[in-house]
Amino acid sequence: MIVRGVALLLLLVAIPAAAGVTVTLRGLDGDARDNVEQRLSIRHIGSDEVLDELLVERLHQQADSDIRNALQPFGYYSPTITGSLTGEPPNWQASYSIDPGPVTRITAIDVTVDGEGKDFDAIARAAAHLPLRQGAPLLHSDYENAKMKLSQAAFAGGFLDAHYSASELRVDPSTQSAQIVLHLNTGPRYFFGPIQIEQQGLDPALPERYLTIHEGDAFDPQKVLETQFALTDLGYFQTVEILPHRDQAVDNHVPITIHTTPRARARYQAGAGYGTDTGARVSLGSEFRRLNEGGHTLRTDLRLSQIKSSLTNEYRIPLGKVAADSLSFTAGASYEKISTGDDTKYQLGASLNRTPGRWQRRIYVDFVHERTNLNDAPSSSNLVMPGISFTRGEYDDPIHTRRGWFAFLDGHGASTDLLSTSTFLQLHGVVRSAYPLGRRLTLLARAEVGASFVPNLSTLPPSQRFFAGGDQSVRGYGYQSIGPRDSTGTVVGGKYLGVFSIEPDLRVYGNWSVAAFYDLGGVDDDPAPKLFGGAGAGVRYRAPIGEVRIDIAHPMTGDTRGVRLHLGVRVGL
Repeated sequence: MIVRGVALLLLLVAIPAAAGVTVTLRGLDGDARDNVEQRLSIRHIGSDEVLDELLVERLHQQADSDIRNALQPFGYYSPTITGSLTGEPPNWQASYSIDPGPVTRITAIDVTVDGEGKDFDAIARAAAHLPLRQGAPLLHSDYENAKMKLSQAAFAGGFLDAHYSASELRVDPSTQSAQIVLHLNTGPRYFFGPIQIEQQGLDPALPERYLTIHEGDAFDPQKVLETQFALTDLGYFQTVEILPHRDQAVDNHVPITIHTTPRARARYQAGAGYGTDTGARVSLGSEFRRLNEGGHTLRTDLRLSQIKSSLTNEYRIPLGKVAADSLSFTAGASYEKISTGDDTKYQLGASLNRTPGRWQRRIYVDFVHERTNLNDAPSSSNLVMPGISFTRGEYDDPIHTRRGWFAFLDGHGASTDLLSTSTFLQLHGVVRSAYPLGRRLTLLARAEVGASFVPNLSTLPPSQRFFAGGDQSVRGYGYQSIGPRDSTGTVVGGKYLGVFSIEPDLRVYGNWSVAAFYDLGGVDDDPAPKLFGGAGAGVRYRAPIGEVRIDIAHPMTGDTRGVRLHLGVRVGL
Protein backbone atom coordinates (compact mmCIF):
# COMPACT_ATOMS: atom_id res chain seq x y z
CA MET A 1 0.00 0.00 0.00
CA ILE A 2 2.87 2.35 0.91
CA VAL A 3 4.68 1.48 -2.33
CA ARG A 4 1.55 2.25 -4.34
CA GLY A 5 1.19 5.60 -2.56
CA VAL A 6 4.82 6.55 -3.23
CA ALA A 7 4.43 5.58 -6.89
CA LEU A 8 1.34 7.74 -7.17
CA LEU A 9 3.17 10.65 -5.54
CA LEU A 10 6.12 10.31 -7.93
CA LEU A 11 3.73 10.18 -10.86
CA LEU A 12 2.06 13.39 -9.74
CA VAL A 13 5.43 15.11 -9.24
CA ALA A 14 6.59 14.06 -12.74
CA ILE A 15 3.57 15.58 -14.46
CA PRO A 16 5.12 18.58 -16.29
CA ALA A 17 3.48 21.96 -16.54
CA ALA A 18 2.49 23.66 -19.76
CA ALA A 19 5.24 26.04 -20.82
CA GLY A 20 6.57 28.00 -23.75
CA VAL A 21 9.99 29.40 -24.63
CA THR A 22 10.66 32.81 -26.16
CA VAL A 23 13.96 32.72 -28.07
CA THR A 24 16.03 35.79 -28.96
CA LEU A 25 18.97 35.67 -31.38
CA ARG A 26 21.54 38.46 -31.73
CA GLY A 27 24.47 38.86 -34.10
CA LEU A 28 23.20 37.04 -37.20
CA ASP A 29 21.22 37.90 -40.29
CA GLY A 30 20.38 36.48 -43.71
CA ASP A 31 20.57 32.80 -44.58
CA ALA A 32 22.81 31.98 -41.62
CA ARG A 33 20.22 33.31 -39.18
CA ASP A 34 17.43 31.45 -40.98
CA ASN A 35 19.35 28.18 -40.71
CA VAL A 36 20.08 28.68 -37.03
CA GLU A 37 16.40 29.36 -36.37
CA GLN A 38 15.53 26.17 -38.24
CA ARG A 39 18.10 23.99 -36.45
CA LEU A 40 17.68 25.41 -32.93
CA SER A 41 15.71 22.74 -31.08
CA ILE A 42 14.64 24.95 -28.19
CA ARG A 43 13.01 27.39 -30.61
CA HIS A 44 10.54 24.77 -31.82
CA ILE A 45 8.88 24.17 -28.47
CA GLY A 46 5.30 25.30 -28.89
CA SER A 47 3.53 27.26 -26.18
CA ASP A 48 0.94 24.49 -25.94
CA GLU A 49 3.47 21.72 -25.36
CA VAL A 50 3.79 20.07 -21.96
CA LEU A 51 7.33 20.67 -20.65
CA ASP A 52 9.32 20.24 -17.50
CA GLU A 53 12.24 22.29 -16.28
CA LEU A 54 14.79 19.56 -16.99
CA LEU A 55 13.76 19.35 -20.65
CA VAL A 56 14.02 23.11 -21.15
CA GLU A 57 17.45 23.20 -19.51
CA ARG A 58 18.64 20.25 -21.59
CA LEU A 59 17.55 21.94 -24.83
CA HIS A 60 19.21 25.16 -23.70
CA GLN A 61 22.49 23.30 -23.15
CA GLN A 62 22.06 21.67 -26.56
CA ALA A 63 21.64 25.09 -28.20
CA ASP A 64 25.41 25.68 -28.38
CA SER A 65 25.83 22.54 -30.50
CA ASP A 66 22.74 23.36 -32.59
CA ILE A 67 24.07 26.83 -33.42
CA ARG A 68 27.56 25.60 -34.29
CA ASN A 69 26.21 22.91 -36.62
CA ALA A 70 23.87 25.41 -38.26
CA LEU A 71 26.70 27.87 -38.96
CA GLN A 72 29.14 25.38 -40.50
CA PRO A 73 27.39 25.21 -43.92
CA PHE A 74 28.17 28.94 -44.27
CA GLY A 75 31.86 28.56 -43.44
CA TYR A 76 31.72 29.59 -39.77
CA TYR A 77 33.53 26.95 -37.72
CA SER A 78 34.71 29.05 -34.75
CA PRO A 79 31.75 31.02 -33.41
CA THR A 80 31.57 32.58 -29.97
CA ILE A 81 28.19 31.89 -28.37
CA THR A 82 26.85 33.40 -25.16
CA GLY A 83 23.52 32.09 -23.95
CA SER A 84 21.19 32.62 -21.05
CA LEU A 85 17.97 31.02 -19.83
CA THR A 86 15.69 32.92 -17.51
CA GLY A 87 12.14 32.63 -16.26
CA GLU A 88 10.13 29.68 -15.05
CA PRO A 89 7.00 27.83 -16.13
CA PRO A 90 4.93 28.83 -17.94
CA ASN A 91 7.23 31.53 -19.40
CA TRP A 92 10.87 30.95 -20.36
CA GLN A 93 13.22 33.37 -22.08
CA ALA A 94 16.25 31.99 -23.93
CA SER A 95 18.72 34.50 -25.35
CA TYR A 96 21.78 33.83 -27.51
CA SER A 97 24.39 36.33 -28.64
CA ILE A 98 26.44 34.95 -31.51
CA ASP A 99 29.68 36.16 -33.03
CA PRO A 100 30.14 33.86 -36.05
CA GLY A 101 33.88 34.51 -36.08
CA PRO A 102 36.13 34.47 -39.16
CA VAL A 103 34.78 32.78 -42.25
CA THR A 104 36.56 29.70 -43.58
CA ARG A 105 37.94 30.15 -47.09
CA ILE A 106 38.77 27.67 -49.84
CA THR A 107 42.54 27.34 -50.08
CA ALA A 108 42.86 24.37 -52.45
CA ILE A 109 40.68 22.71 -55.10
CA ASP A 110 41.58 19.30 -56.47
CA VAL A 111 39.22 18.19 -59.27
CA THR A 112 40.17 15.33 -61.58
CA VAL A 113 38.29 13.16 -64.08
CA ASP A 114 39.39 9.64 -64.98
CA GLY A 115 37.90 6.92 -67.14
CA GLU A 116 36.61 6.92 -70.72
CA GLY A 117 35.00 10.32 -70.23
CA LYS A 118 38.07 12.21 -69.08
CA ASP A 119 38.30 14.02 -72.43
CA PHE A 120 34.54 14.35 -72.96
CA ASP A 121 33.76 18.00 -73.80
CA ALA A 122 30.62 18.36 -71.68
CA ILE A 123 32.36 16.93 -68.61
CA ALA A 124 35.40 19.13 -69.19
CA ARG A 125 33.17 22.22 -69.45
CA ALA A 126 31.36 21.27 -66.26
CA ALA A 127 34.66 20.76 -64.43
CA ALA A 128 35.93 24.14 -65.67
CA HIS A 129 32.82 26.01 -64.50
CA LEU A 130 32.17 24.53 -61.08
CA PRO A 131 30.84 27.01 -58.49
CA LEU A 132 34.15 26.82 -56.61
CA ARG A 133 36.89 29.45 -56.45
CA GLN A 134 40.12 29.48 -54.51
CA GLY A 135 40.02 32.21 -51.88
CA ALA A 136 36.23 32.35 -51.81
CA PRO A 137 34.27 31.84 -48.59
CA LEU A 138 33.34 28.21 -48.04
CA LEU A 139 29.70 27.35 -48.60
CA HIS A 140 28.68 23.72 -48.22
CA SER A 141 25.95 24.29 -50.81
CA ASP A 142 28.58 25.25 -53.41
CA TYR A 143 30.48 22.05 -52.68
CA GLU A 144 27.34 19.90 -53.02
CA ASN A 145 26.29 21.73 -56.19
CA ALA A 146 29.73 21.16 -57.69
CA LYS A 147 29.51 17.43 -56.97
CA MET A 148 26.06 17.23 -58.50
CA LYS A 149 26.93 19.31 -61.57
CA LEU A 150 29.96 17.19 -62.44
CA SER A 151 28.22 13.85 -61.93
CA GLN A 152 25.16 15.02 -63.90
CA ALA A 153 27.36 16.02 -66.83
CA ALA A 154 28.83 12.51 -66.84
CA PHE A 155 25.44 10.83 -66.53
CA ALA A 156 23.94 12.97 -69.32
CA GLY A 157 26.82 11.94 -71.58
CA GLY A 158 26.01 8.25 -71.17
CA PHE A 159 28.52 7.43 -68.44
CA LEU A 160 26.01 5.62 -66.28
CA ASP A 161 28.60 4.09 -63.93
CA ALA A 162 30.21 7.43 -63.03
CA HIS A 163 31.20 7.65 -59.37
CA TYR A 164 33.54 9.56 -57.10
CA SER A 165 36.62 7.68 -56.05
CA ALA A 166 37.19 10.56 -53.64
CA SER A 167 34.89 13.39 -52.57
CA GLU A 168 36.12 15.22 -49.51
CA LEU A 169 35.67 18.58 -47.84
CA ARG A 170 38.68 19.00 -45.54
CA VAL A 171 38.25 21.85 -43.07
CA ASP A 172 40.89 23.10 -40.62
CA PRO A 173 39.10 25.39 -38.13
CA SER A 174 42.40 26.49 -36.58
CA THR A 175 43.49 28.15 -39.85
CA GLN A 176 40.01 28.86 -41.25
CA SER A 177 40.98 26.96 -44.40
CA ALA A 178 39.24 24.33 -46.52
CA GLN A 179 40.45 21.93 -49.18
CA ILE A 180 38.06 20.39 -51.69
CA VAL A 181 38.80 17.06 -53.33
CA LEU A 182 36.61 15.70 -56.16
CA HIS A 183 37.96 12.73 -58.11
CA LEU A 184 35.40 11.45 -60.63
CA ASN A 185 35.74 8.13 -62.42
CA THR A 186 33.35 8.11 -65.38
CA GLY A 187 33.52 4.42 -66.17
CA PRO A 188 32.54 3.28 -69.69
CA ARG A 189 30.13 5.13 -71.97
CA TYR A 190 26.76 3.53 -72.74
CA PHE A 191 24.61 3.82 -75.87
CA PHE A 192 21.01 3.14 -76.78
CA GLY A 193 20.54 -0.36 -78.14
CA PRO A 194 17.53 -1.82 -79.98
CA ILE A 195 14.27 -0.02 -79.14
CA GLN A 196 11.02 -1.97 -78.92
CA ILE A 197 7.63 -0.26 -78.53
CA GLU A 198 4.86 -2.39 -77.07
CA GLN A 199 1.53 -0.95 -78.27
CA GLN A 200 -1.68 -1.97 -79.98
CA GLY A 201 -3.89 -0.48 -82.67
CA LEU A 202 -1.42 1.88 -84.32
CA ASP A 203 0.95 1.61 -87.24
CA PRO A 204 4.36 0.99 -85.56
CA ALA A 205 5.81 3.83 -87.63
CA LEU A 206 3.50 6.36 -85.95
CA PRO A 207 4.85 6.31 -82.37
CA GLU A 208 8.38 5.82 -83.74
CA ARG A 209 8.15 9.31 -85.31
CA TYR A 210 7.99 10.89 -81.87
CA LEU A 211 11.00 9.14 -80.34
CA THR A 212 13.88 11.36 -79.29
CA ILE A 213 16.08 8.32 -78.57
CA HIS A 214 17.64 6.33 -81.40
CA GLU A 215 19.69 3.16 -81.54
CA GLY A 216 23.40 3.95 -81.52
CA ASP A 217 23.08 7.36 -79.83
CA ALA A 218 24.80 7.94 -76.52
CA PHE A 219 22.54 7.09 -73.60
CA ASP A 220 20.97 10.35 -72.42
CA PRO A 221 18.50 10.24 -69.48
CA GLN A 222 17.03 13.59 -70.57
CA LYS A 223 16.18 12.15 -73.99
CA VAL A 224 14.47 9.22 -72.27
CA LEU A 225 12.30 11.65 -70.32
CA GLU A 226 11.52 13.68 -73.46
CA THR A 227 10.43 10.53 -75.27
CA GLN A 228 8.12 9.59 -72.43
CA PHE A 229 6.52 13.05 -72.48
CA ALA A 230 6.21 13.03 -76.28
CA LEU A 231 4.40 9.68 -76.37
CA THR A 232 2.14 10.65 -73.47
CA ASP A 233 1.19 13.92 -75.18
CA LEU A 234 -0.12 12.01 -78.22
CA GLY A 235 -3.23 11.11 -76.25
CA TYR A 236 -3.33 7.47 -77.38
CA PHE A 237 -1.76 5.94 -74.25
CA GLN A 238 -2.91 5.79 -70.65
CA THR A 239 0.62 5.04 -69.43
CA VAL A 240 4.07 5.09 -71.00
CA GLU A 241 6.93 3.28 -69.26
CA ILE A 242 10.46 3.25 -70.66
CA LEU A 243 12.58 0.35 -69.42
CA PRO A 244 16.37 0.31 -70.03
CA HIS A 245 17.81 -3.21 -69.70
CA ARG A 246 21.36 -2.53 -68.55
CA ASP A 247 21.82 -6.15 -67.53
CA GLN A 248 21.27 -7.12 -71.19
CA ALA A 249 23.71 -4.56 -72.63
CA VAL A 250 25.96 -5.81 -75.42
CA ASP A 251 29.12 -3.78 -76.05
CA ASN A 252 27.62 -1.10 -73.77
CA HIS A 253 24.50 -0.83 -75.96
CA VAL A 254 21.45 -0.89 -73.68
CA PRO A 255 18.23 -2.44 -75.10
CA ILE A 256 15.13 -0.30 -74.50
CA THR A 257 11.55 -1.48 -74.08
CA ILE A 258 8.76 1.10 -74.21
CA HIS A 259 5.67 -0.39 -72.61
CA THR A 260 2.34 1.37 -73.18
CA THR A 261 -1.23 0.80 -72.11
CA PRO A 262 -3.90 2.25 -74.42
CA ARG A 263 -6.55 4.75 -73.54
CA ALA A 264 -10.14 3.86 -74.30
CA ARG A 265 -10.94 4.24 -77.99
CA ALA A 266 -13.82 6.60 -77.19
CA ARG A 267 -14.33 9.21 -74.51
CA TYR A 268 -17.59 10.96 -73.65
CA GLN A 269 -18.15 13.92 -71.39
CA ALA A 270 -21.04 16.07 -70.24
CA GLY A 271 -21.30 19.25 -68.25
CA ALA A 272 -23.69 21.91 -67.04
CA GLY A 273 -23.30 25.37 -65.62
CA TYR A 274 -24.31 28.97 -65.60
CA GLY A 275 -22.52 32.09 -66.79
CA THR A 276 -23.65 35.68 -66.96
CA ASP A 277 -22.71 35.88 -70.64
CA THR A 278 -24.37 32.59 -71.61
CA GLY A 279 -27.14 31.97 -69.10
CA ALA A 280 -27.80 28.34 -68.20
CA ARG A 281 -25.74 25.98 -70.32
CA VAL A 282 -25.07 22.32 -70.95
CA SER A 283 -22.34 20.66 -72.98
CA LEU A 284 -21.83 17.24 -74.51
CA GLY A 285 -18.59 16.06 -76.03
CA SER A 286 -17.02 12.97 -77.51
CA GLU A 287 -13.60 11.98 -78.77
CA PHE A 288 -12.92 8.92 -80.90
CA ARG A 289 -9.25 8.01 -80.75
CA ARG A 290 -7.42 5.66 -83.06
CA LEU A 291 -10.06 5.61 -85.81
CA ASN A 292 -7.43 3.79 -87.85
CA GLU A 293 -3.81 2.69 -87.64
CA GLY A 294 -2.74 6.19 -88.66
CA GLY A 295 -4.01 7.57 -85.35
CA HIS A 296 -6.75 9.76 -86.81
CA THR A 297 -9.16 11.23 -84.26
CA LEU A 298 -12.64 12.75 -84.36
CA ARG A 299 -13.90 15.24 -81.78
CA THR A 300 -17.48 16.44 -81.45
CA ASP A 301 -18.54 19.25 -79.15
CA LEU A 302 -22.14 20.34 -78.56
CA ARG A 303 -22.82 23.42 -76.39
CA LEU A 304 -26.33 24.63 -75.63
CA SER A 305 -27.15 27.79 -73.70
CA GLN A 306 -29.81 30.45 -73.40
CA ILE A 307 -27.79 32.92 -75.46
CA LYS A 308 -25.42 30.98 -77.70
CA SER A 309 -25.35 27.38 -78.92
CA SER A 310 -22.88 25.60 -81.17
CA LEU A 311 -21.94 22.25 -82.69
CA THR A 312 -18.33 21.64 -83.73
CA ASN A 313 -16.70 18.60 -85.34
CA GLU A 314 -12.96 18.20 -85.90
CA TYR A 315 -11.19 15.42 -87.80
CA ARG A 316 -7.48 15.39 -86.98
CA ILE A 317 -4.58 13.67 -88.76
CA PRO A 318 -1.26 13.63 -86.88
CA LEU A 319 1.76 15.01 -88.74
CA GLY A 320 5.42 15.61 -88.05
CA LYS A 321 7.31 14.76 -84.88
CA VAL A 322 5.48 16.91 -82.31
CA ALA A 323 2.17 15.92 -80.72
CA ALA A 324 0.53 19.27 -81.55
CA ASP A 325 1.43 19.04 -85.26
CA SER A 326 -1.56 17.98 -87.32
CA LEU A 327 -3.81 18.52 -90.29
CA SER A 328 -7.37 19.29 -89.17
CA PHE A 329 -10.71 19.55 -90.91
CA THR A 330 -13.63 21.20 -89.12
CA ALA A 331 -17.36 21.56 -89.68
CA GLY A 332 -19.76 23.34 -87.40
CA ALA A 333 -22.75 25.57 -86.84
CA SER A 334 -23.69 28.15 -84.21
CA TYR A 335 -26.70 30.20 -83.20
CA GLU A 336 -26.54 33.34 -81.06
CA LYS A 337 -29.20 35.67 -79.75
CA ILE A 338 -28.16 39.31 -80.02
CA SER A 339 -29.80 42.42 -78.66
CA THR A 340 -32.47 42.87 -81.36
CA GLY A 341 -32.25 39.68 -83.35
CA ASP A 342 -30.15 36.59 -83.94
CA ASP A 343 -27.16 35.33 -85.87
CA THR A 344 -26.74 31.87 -87.45
CA LYS A 345 -23.40 30.68 -88.78
CA TYR A 346 -22.25 27.59 -90.72
CA GLN A 347 -18.54 26.93 -91.05
CA LEU A 348 -16.16 24.58 -92.87
CA GLY A 349 -12.42 24.78 -92.38
CA ALA A 350 -9.02 23.20 -92.78
CA SER A 351 -5.83 24.00 -90.89
CA LEU A 352 -2.19 22.98 -90.83
CA ASN A 353 -0.91 23.07 -87.26
CA ARG A 354 2.83 23.17 -86.62
CA THR A 355 5.05 23.98 -83.65
CA PRO A 356 8.21 25.73 -84.86
CA GLY A 357 10.12 26.43 -81.67
CA ARG A 358 7.90 27.35 -78.72
CA TRP A 359 5.04 28.91 -80.67
CA GLN A 360 2.19 26.89 -82.11
CA ARG A 361 1.44 28.10 -85.62
CA ARG A 362 -1.87 27.53 -87.37
CA ILE A 363 -2.30 28.22 -91.07
CA TYR A 364 -5.94 27.90 -91.99
CA VAL A 365 -8.74 28.64 -94.40
CA ASP A 366 -12.37 28.88 -93.30
CA PHE A 367 -15.56 29.11 -95.32
CA VAL A 368 -18.36 30.80 -93.36
CA HIS A 369 -21.97 31.29 -94.37
CA GLU A 370 -23.70 33.66 -91.97
CA ARG A 371 -27.31 34.75 -91.70
CA THR A 372 -28.19 37.71 -89.50
CA ASN A 373 -31.52 39.21 -88.52
CA LEU A 374 -31.27 42.61 -86.80
CA ASN A 375 -34.37 44.72 -86.23
CA ASP A 376 -36.32 42.50 -88.64
CA ALA A 377 -33.79 43.25 -91.40
CA PRO A 378 -32.35 39.89 -92.54
CA SER A 379 -28.99 39.68 -94.32
CA SER A 380 -26.52 36.99 -95.30
CA SER A 381 -22.85 36.75 -96.15
CA ASN A 382 -20.30 34.30 -97.48
CA LEU A 383 -16.64 34.52 -96.53
CA VAL A 384 -13.61 32.51 -97.63
CA MET A 385 -11.00 33.49 -95.04
CA PRO A 386 -7.35 32.41 -95.17
CA GLY A 387 -5.41 33.24 -92.04
CA ILE A 388 -2.54 32.50 -89.72
CA SER A 389 -2.37 32.46 -85.93
CA PHE A 390 0.32 31.98 -83.30
CA THR A 391 -0.28 30.71 -79.77
CA ARG A 392 2.06 30.26 -76.83
CA GLY A 393 1.59 29.76 -73.12
CA GLU A 394 3.80 29.00 -70.14
CA TYR A 395 2.20 28.07 -66.80
CA ASP A 396 3.16 26.74 -63.42
CA ASP A 397 -0.28 25.06 -63.35
CA PRO A 398 -2.55 24.72 -66.41
CA ILE A 399 -5.74 24.89 -64.30
CA HIS A 400 -4.89 27.12 -61.32
CA THR A 401 -2.17 29.39 -62.69
CA ARG A 402 -0.24 31.61 -60.26
CA ARG A 403 2.74 32.30 -62.49
CA GLY A 404 2.62 32.30 -66.27
CA TRP A 405 1.49 33.98 -69.42
CA PHE A 406 -0.51 33.30 -72.56
CA ALA A 407 -0.43 35.01 -75.96
CA PHE A 408 -2.60 34.65 -79.05
CA LEU A 409 -1.98 36.51 -82.31
CA ASP A 410 -4.17 36.16 -85.40
CA GLY A 411 -4.45 37.68 -88.83
CA HIS A 412 -7.05 36.76 -91.44
CA GLY A 413 -9.10 38.32 -94.20
CA ALA A 414 -11.32 37.87 -97.22
CA SER A 415 -11.81 39.37 -100.66
CA THR A 416 -14.74 39.80 -103.00
CA ASP A 417 -12.39 38.45 -105.67
CA LEU A 418 -12.30 35.14 -103.77
CA LEU A 419 -15.93 34.02 -103.42
CA SER A 420 -16.63 36.44 -100.55
CA THR A 421 -19.23 39.16 -100.01
CA SER A 422 -16.75 41.42 -98.19
CA THR A 423 -13.16 42.52 -98.50
CA PHE A 424 -11.27 43.02 -95.24
CA LEU A 425 -8.13 42.30 -93.23
CA GLN A 426 -8.35 41.75 -89.49
CA LEU A 427 -5.61 41.62 -86.85
CA HIS A 428 -6.33 40.41 -83.32
CA GLY A 429 -4.14 39.85 -80.26
CA VAL A 430 -4.66 38.68 -76.68
CA VAL A 431 -2.13 38.60 -73.82
CA ARG A 432 -2.89 37.35 -70.31
CA SER A 433 -0.50 36.94 -67.39
CA ALA A 434 -0.32 35.96 -63.73
CA TYR A 435 2.46 36.99 -61.35
CA PRO A 436 2.77 36.00 -57.68
CA LEU A 437 3.40 38.78 -55.16
CA GLY A 438 4.26 36.75 -52.11
CA ARG A 439 2.72 33.47 -51.01
CA ARG A 440 -0.93 34.56 -51.03
CA LEU A 441 -1.23 37.46 -53.47
CA THR A 442 -1.37 37.00 -57.25
CA LEU A 443 -1.58 39.82 -59.79
CA LEU A 444 -3.61 39.02 -62.92
CA ALA A 445 -3.47 41.21 -66.01
CA ARG A 446 -4.85 40.96 -69.53
CA ALA A 447 -4.94 42.99 -72.71
CA GLU A 448 -6.84 42.48 -75.95
CA VAL A 449 -6.53 44.62 -79.08
CA GLY A 450 -7.93 44.28 -82.57
CA ALA A 451 -8.23 46.17 -85.83
CA SER A 452 -10.26 45.55 -88.99
CA PHE A 453 -9.32 47.21 -92.23
CA VAL A 454 -12.48 47.19 -94.33
CA PRO A 455 -13.65 49.68 -96.98
CA ASN A 456 -17.33 49.06 -96.27
CA LEU A 457 -18.21 48.03 -92.70
CA SER A 458 -21.82 47.27 -93.62
CA THR A 459 -20.65 44.22 -95.60
CA LEU A 460 -18.86 42.75 -92.56
CA PRO A 461 -21.02 40.19 -90.67
CA PRO A 462 -21.32 40.37 -86.85
CA SER A 463 -18.94 37.45 -86.30
CA GLN A 464 -16.11 39.52 -87.82
CA ARG A 465 -16.82 42.71 -85.88
CA PHE A 466 -15.51 43.61 -82.45
CA PHE A 467 -17.64 43.98 -79.32
CA ALA A 468 -16.81 44.59 -75.65
CA GLY A 469 -18.52 44.08 -72.32
CA GLY A 470 -19.19 40.98 -70.22
CA ASP A 471 -17.44 38.47 -67.97
CA GLN A 472 -14.35 38.08 -70.15
CA SER A 473 -14.18 41.70 -71.28
CA VAL A 474 -15.25 44.80 -69.33
CA ARG A 475 -17.18 43.82 -66.22
CA GLY A 476 -19.94 46.11 -65.08
CA TYR A 477 -21.50 46.05 -68.55
CA GLY A 478 -23.68 43.53 -70.35
CA TYR A 479 -22.38 40.94 -72.79
CA GLN A 480 -21.31 42.70 -76.04
CA SER A 481 -23.05 45.91 -74.93
CA ILE A 482 -20.10 48.20 -75.75
CA GLY A 483 -19.61 49.29 -79.35
CA PRO A 484 -20.98 51.53 -82.10
CA ARG A 485 -24.77 51.65 -82.38
CA ASP A 486 -27.09 52.07 -85.35
CA SER A 487 -29.96 54.54 -85.64
CA THR A 488 -32.18 52.32 -83.48
CA GLY A 489 -29.64 52.17 -80.65
CA THR A 490 -28.63 48.57 -81.38
CA VAL A 491 -24.96 47.71 -80.77
CA VAL A 492 -23.64 46.64 -84.19
CA GLY A 493 -19.93 46.25 -83.42
CA GLY A 494 -16.93 48.13 -84.73
CA LYS A 495 -13.56 48.03 -86.43
CA TYR A 496 -11.20 48.69 -83.51
CA LEU A 497 -10.99 47.03 -80.09
CA GLY A 498 -9.02 47.74 -76.94
CA VAL A 499 -9.60 46.01 -73.58
CA PHE A 500 -7.32 46.06 -70.53
CA SER A 501 -7.67 44.65 -67.02
CA ILE A 502 -5.76 44.38 -63.78
CA GLU A 503 -6.82 42.17 -60.87
CA PRO A 504 -5.03 41.42 -57.57
CA ASP A 505 -6.18 38.11 -56.09
CA LEU A 506 -5.60 37.35 -52.39
CA ARG A 507 -5.96 33.82 -51.01
CA VAL A 508 -7.60 34.11 -47.59
CA TYR A 509 -8.40 30.56 -46.49
CA GLY A 510 -7.89 27.15 -48.07
CA ASN A 511 -9.23 27.26 -51.62
CA TRP A 512 -10.99 30.60 -51.08
CA SER A 513 -9.69 33.96 -52.24
CA VAL A 514 -10.94 37.50 -52.75
CA ALA A 515 -10.15 39.84 -55.63
CA ALA A 516 -10.50 43.44 -56.71
CA PHE A 517 -10.39 44.49 -60.35
CA TYR A 518 -10.47 47.37 -62.77
CA ASP A 519 -11.39 46.78 -66.42
CA LEU A 520 -11.08 49.34 -69.19
CA GLY A 521 -12.14 48.85 -72.79
CA GLY A 522 -13.96 50.10 -75.83
CA VAL A 523 -14.91 49.44 -79.44
CA ASP A 524 -15.27 52.03 -82.18
CA ASP A 525 -14.83 52.69 -85.88
CA ASP A 526 -12.07 55.09 -84.87
CA PRO A 527 -8.56 53.76 -84.05
CA ALA A 528 -8.80 55.48 -80.63
CA PRO A 529 -12.11 54.16 -79.25
CA LYS A 530 -13.87 55.68 -76.25
CA LEU A 531 -12.96 53.59 -73.22
CA PHE A 532 -15.47 52.36 -70.65
CA GLY A 533 -14.29 51.52 -67.14
CA GLY A 534 -15.65 48.97 -64.71
CA ALA A 535 -14.48 48.26 -61.16
CA GLY A 536 -15.49 45.85 -58.48
CA ALA A 537 -14.64 42.95 -56.21
CA GLY A 538 -15.26 39.25 -56.14
CA VAL A 539 -14.92 35.91 -54.43
CA ARG A 540 -13.01 32.95 -55.89
CA TYR A 541 -13.10 29.22 -55.14
CA ARG A 542 -10.51 26.82 -56.50
CA ALA A 543 -12.46 23.79 -57.70
CA PRO A 544 -10.98 20.78 -59.56
CA ILE A 545 -12.48 22.02 -62.85
CA GLY A 546 -11.12 25.54 -62.46
CA GLU A 547 -11.65 28.73 -60.51
CA VAL A 548 -15.30 29.57 -59.78
CA ARG A 549 -15.67 33.37 -59.90
CA ILE A 550 -18.42 35.56 -58.45
CA ASP A 551 -17.95 39.27 -59.17
CA ILE A 552 -19.89 42.42 -58.36
CA ALA A 553 -18.92 45.17 -60.82
CA HIS A 554 -19.86 48.84 -61.02
CA PRO A 555 -19.78 50.72 -64.35
CA MET A 556 -17.57 53.82 -64.20
CA THR A 557 -18.46 55.34 -67.59
CA GLY A 558 -21.77 56.33 -69.14
CA ASP A 559 -24.76 55.18 -67.10
CA THR A 560 -23.07 54.47 -63.78
CA ARG A 561 -26.19 53.53 -61.88
CA GLY A 562 -26.39 50.16 -60.19
CA VAL A 563 -24.06 47.17 -60.16
CA ARG A 564 -23.83 44.00 -62.21
CA LEU A 565 -23.31 40.40 -61.11
CA HIS A 566 -20.83 38.31 -63.11
CA LEU A 567 -20.58 34.53 -62.69
CA GLY A 568 -18.14 32.24 -64.44
CA VAL A 569 -15.32 29.71 -64.28
CA ARG A 570 -11.70 30.48 -65.20
CA VAL A 571 -9.38 27.66 -66.26
CA GLY A 572 -5.70 28.62 -66.32
CA LEU A 573 -5.29 31.99 -68.00
